Amino acid sequence: MGSRVPQLLFIAGIILLFLAFLTGEGKGGIFIIFPFFYGSGIFSMAGVLLIFFSFLSFFFSFPHEMGKTEFPPTEKREMKTGGIIFIGPIPIVFSSDEKMGRLLVTIAILIAIFIFALLLIMQLFPF
Repeated sequence: MGSRVPQLLFIAGIILLFLAFLTGEGKGGIFIIFPFFYGSGIFSMAGVLLIFFSFLSFFFSFPHEMGKTEFPPTEKREMKTGGIIFIGPIPIVFSSDEKMGRLLVTIAILIAIFIFALLLIMQLFPF
């Protein structure tokens, strides 16, 4: 297993950004589909710096970890894959297996219902 430093830095940064939101020194939103954050204060600055350093440490940990990679012996396994892509509120489901496809359609419907419920709540109770 590799170093946990990037993950710990990222989690600490997210916690500090959350504290910035709670104290009122940080704000955020979504532009089209991209989340953004802005703030003024120590929690905001420290959170953004920790997230930045987590990306740097993750990037620079690759050459060190590349030499340690050992692959287990290969076994014959049947792979079942699939995915859900949301374009706006409309889900697109693809799968290599019918059973997996049904599961993904169920998950996509639940996520779409959740999205519509959030939109309805935001319309009824604007902030």
